[in-house]
Amino acid sequence: MNATYTAYAASDMYNAGYSCDGRPFIAEQFYVVIENAAGRRFRHTAIFNGTQEVVCPESGESYFSDLRQEASAKAERLVARVNAALQSGQFLAPTFWEEIDPAYGSDEYVYQGTEAKRLFAEKVAA
Repeated sequence: MNATYTAYAASDMYNAGYSCDGRPFIAEQFYVVIENAAGRRFRHTAIFNGTQEVVCPESGESYFSDLRQEASAKAERLVARVNAALQSGQFLAPTFWEEIDPAYGSDEYVYQGTEAKRLFAEKVAA
């Protein structure tokens, strides 16, 4: 991986736990992606969760604190460090990055046959 990549922060939703009524609490988590001009992407292994489950010691009920602002800021700090490393030509250790699907509609998306892979996976699952 070299300076032809650019880092940015992204987020997804995840199940952070269950509320006292048994319903899942869906929260946001943040992470860093690097992408090149062709659309090839790698995701950093660090994940910054936007909430934390807290259990009340008296009642035993769970509640979830909102940590999205802090989590987003951590991801943005990592983006800045990664972009600085990329611009200075530093090598990014591959142990911290995993390749993910290319950007939708990009040259790499077409080259890797991502759409065909997804259609095949849907047929197999059906």
